[in-house]
Amino acid sequence: MLRRFVIVTSIIMLVLSANCGRAVESDKVGADRSKAGFVPIFNGRDLTGWDGEPRFWSVKDGVVVAQVNPGIPVKNHSYLLWQGGKVRDFELHVKLRSTVGNSGIDYRAEPVLTDRNGEDLKWTIRGYQHDIAKGWMGSLYNWGKTGAQPSQFVVVSGDENVTKTVGSVVDKDVLYKSGYYKPKQWNEFTVIARGSHILHRINGYPVVEFIDNSREARREGVLGLQVHSGRGPFLNEFKDIRIRKLKTNFVQAKALFNGQDFTGWTFAGDEAENQWSVEDGVLVNKGGSQRHPTPNIRTKDDYTHYVLRFQYRKRGEQEAAVLLRFADSGRTHPKGIRIYGKGDDFDQVGPDANFLLELRKWHRPAVPFRRMPERFWNECEIVLNKGQLEVRVNGVLRATGTGCEQMPGKIGFEASGSRVEYRNVVLIPIFSDKAK
Repeated sequence: MLRRFVIVTSIIMLVLSANCGRAVESDKVGADRSKAGFVPIFNGRDLTGWDGEPRFWSVKDGVVVAQVNPGIPVKNHSYLLWQGGKVRDFELHVKLRSTVGNSGIDYRAEPVLTDRNGEDLKWTIRGYQHDIAKGWMGSLYNWGKTGAQPSQFVVVSGDENVTKTVGSVVDKDVLYKSGYYKPKQWNEFTVIARGSHILHRINGYPVVEFIDNSREARREGVLGLQVHSGRGPFLNEFKDIRIRKLKTNFVQAKALFNGQDFTGWTFAGDEAENQWSVEDGVLVNKGGSQRHPTPNIRTKDDYTHYVLRFQYRKRGEQEAAVLLRFADSGRTHPKGIRIYGKGDDFDQVGPDANFLLELRKWHRPAVPFRRMPERFWNECEIVLNKGQLEVRVNGVLRATGTGCEQMPGKIGFEASGSRVEYRNVVLIPIFSDKAK
């Protein structure tokens, strides 16, 4: 690879308006999320379903071994290529143990047919890569194009490939001190690719967030494991390789919050403009509001079907809330879907005519919240696709809803009596033939 480059937490809860039916707990929450819908693509016995240069790739003791003996030259990067077809939108988990030498997991890649000297190549590809290299572990390497280093949230946009580092998925020093990667031990590498949005994780830790809306963005391609060019020794091992192809039609993602100002947002309610600020790339609800209804900030545009992601950090016990699919009727508290809670939780239910057309049945999952390590931000992801709603906190499914009315509406955050900070607010739209 070139050098250019959690268990006690709270339970999340939903309050659904008449727009949304009932919140129920998944049968298998948390620990089983990584298994649901996944298909193993390595059988643990041989390289059936894969193709690579035999002198570098083998299977020993149920593990894929990429080995180059000392002094043996590798003229060009050589890959073990999955023969299961191209990948587009997917979630991939790979356990890897790196003993010596660079490697990587390439995806949405294209074949490289010849090298710079015109020599034919059979096992070389070029795509996005989950980097496996000392000092760059987990970075997104993008073969001659813009990528992202560990801890970064990067957006590439426009025909001229304008690149902007919007923020961090984690403070860099916190990431490196966390022990997110364990040298010469088994580590789990994860790639989640949806539309133009990509996430890299190692052992559950967020490492990279990347949005590529450039003209040269990679939308689909092959999957492969790398032996890096150079001179041996190299030794990297892979096992428990599982993929879940996503059938949802994700399209071009966008950062709703640019990390600088309130572009794309508007205020509602008395003193709302005084209640919110942007500080060091973070959207801040200053706290201290005693007004009811509480002032909020909301998007100028309407959205219907999407994944909404954001990181948050609460600094008190007062209530905070996320608002979805609500109409800009001039009310501080319009009617719509509201997800809220006190303290570090999102677990409170409180029927209130100011918020709800009707409170239907709801369910509080009796499941522990997954707490992130100290100094890591909490992460919330909400999937609102047609009539279905899913809410995850720190990667763990907390609640689902059905029967949500398919209507366009604003996305918003309510002010609170306590300070609440938000960052990396990202929308991944979902194309639907019923989208409005």
